[in-house]
Amino acid sequence: MIKSHFARTRPALMSIGLLAIAALCVAESPAHAQSRKHREDARTCASFGSSYGTPEYSNCMLEQQRRRDFKQQKTLEEMALTSQIAKDGQIMAERARRQRCDRKPDRRECRRSPRPY
Repeated sequence: MIKSHFARTRPALMSIGLLAIAALCVAESPAHAQSRKHREDARTCASFGSSYGTPEYSNCMLEQQRRRDFKQQKTLEEMALTSQIAKDGQIMAERARRQRCDRKPDRRECRRSPRPY
């Protein structure tokens, strides 16, 4: 019975496995992403009229890198701020709960039942 079930599901399992392998092969590596970004920056600078090897081209490429670095830094700062706001919210909620429990200890949220293990 088990062998016949496995025999029926084998083609589907093989298809899923091959699909997973293909998805892993398509995933972009960090080096490839960096190369792609460099090509995008080069196209941007070329569209501005800068020729490869000129000081204008070098300045343009540096400016594109600064822009990318600034964007990444801004994203990290926003994530840190969001995290801090969430942490502060949890602290404030816990303080409010403790204050409610101090005023009225028989509230349901104030009862601490032992956790079953």
